[in-house]
Amino acid sequence: MRRRALLSTLATASIAGCNGLTDDGRTTRPPLDVETATPTATESPFREPSVAPTPTTGTEVGPDHRLVSLRAMGVPDGLALEAGFVGAATESHPALLWVGLRNVSEADRTVEFGATPPVSTYRLRGGDFPLYLVPAPRPEPTDGVRLWNACWKTRSQSVVEAEDTTRSVTIPPGATVGGRYGVVVMRGADVCLPTGQYEVVGDGGWTLGLSVFPWRGTAPQDSQFEDPSTPALAANDGVVRWFHESDADTTRYLEPSAEQVGLTNGRLRATLHNYGPGSLVHDETWALLHQHEDDWNIVAPLATAVEDDETVVRPGQRDPTTLGLGRLPRLDYGDPATVGGLVPGRYAVVYPRVAVWSGNRRTGTDVFAALVDLVGDAPDLAPSGMVESTDRVGDRLQVLATGDSGPSNAVVTVERTAALPDRSLVLSQVLQFEVLRDTLAYLDDDGDLRRVELRTPEVRRERFATGAANLVLPTVPGGGIVFAFRGSGYRVEMESG
Repeated sequence: MRRRALLSTLATASIAGCNGLTDDGRTTRPPLDVETATPTATESPFREPSVAPTPTTGTEVGPDHRLVSLRAMGVPDGLALEAGFVGAATESHPALLWVGLRNVSEADRTVEFGATPPVSTYRLRGGDFPLYLVPAPRPEPTDGVRLWNACWKTRSQSVVEAEDTTRSVTIPPGATVGGRYGVVVMRGADVCLPTGQYEVVGDGGWTLGLSVFPWRGTAPQDSQFEDPSTPALAANDGVVRWFHESDADTTRYLEPSAEQVGLTNGRLRATLHNYGPGSLVHDETWALLHQHEDDWNIVAPLATAVEDDETVVRPGQRDPTTLGLGRLPRLDYGDPATVGGLVPGRYAVVYPRVAVWSGNRRTGTDVFAALVDLVGDAPDLAPSGMVESTDRVGDRLQVLATGDSGPSNAVVTVERTAALPDRSLVLSQVLQFEVLRDTLAYLDDDGDLRRVELRTPEVRRERFATGAANLVLPTVPGGGIVFAFRGSGYRVEMESG
């Protein structure tokens, strides 16, 4: 058995050789004795990386995989975790990850560390197969590990984690306690550098994400669109990423399952791919835009309140959203990802707010988008099947709409205006709201009709009120919402039930 001490001011412990930890985390035998080193100038725990760390690295030996260090979670106030790779996996050493804990406050900070700060727990959490970080001391980063058949593994079939070596270290302002660690598998492992989503558990309980994924097969498919017209989207502090502009070097994109979809029970799967140097975080907000002549109009979801949710897509992961797209109008309630009342034409699926991370640093908020053509027959503007009765007196019409969503105690009145408002709605927008279908269908069909008063369940009035706010439709003095449709102006007034 070979025994080598890893010296620091905190502790000295051997990690290579006979003592160890089994794959399920159980200690197989007592760890080696730990010597407490006497601090010297050369043994300072305050270290900086010799080269600038990068969030991602690759492999020159073994599987063609990418490794990405991610966001740190649970770092105490006044401290910042700085992590990144300082070496790819080569024939000389495994992939080397630098991890440093920096004091970013203006006062000394006392921190509890283990034997090999700032990471003394070597097995990573998560993944389908065990993966380890082992200290990589200078000048011998291969101490305790060995290259076996183009795969970096531990020299023994166990990894020791020294026990009872907790020490308190006072970190001055601006100083960093850091170290290098090799990413390896256990000797005897069937899988070399397994892919998956892992977490490094640091001294003190903070965690650092680590993604491993295969590099091949990550490029997007070719798009049918060449230099198309697109809506003028803008990202506040990032960029707009169109799928049709992607190429073989694109690492993050929103990919449609098809770029042409039929309007008869159409299904479209929009998948957010991430093979970049950090996580993507989006708040699950999406939008469907329709091109009408030279303008682009948001069609859905118009009446859905913004939820305070977020989805994290780590490197190597994909996040799909399935949209149901059809020509027949749907009810005012239900799954917002099922959109009816759509006309043939060109559409854009847009994720307007996706936070982009590079390693442990947020770089901006990007817009991801993809074009799709919907083909088929156009729907008609007609009253919904919920209309129970109509009663006309002169140029006015009273309509009663019922349903299983409550009593018809809300009143929505739509009347023509003399002037044409600046804002217009298109058919695919009108068909998203039953209150407009049950009023505009009569006004659009009969030029002599001036006013329609609709009694309908409150939920339908609320849905249109939300949609009008999302569309930022103009209001007029005295109350009411105005818009133009098919060359005529309309004013809508609503009374809640």
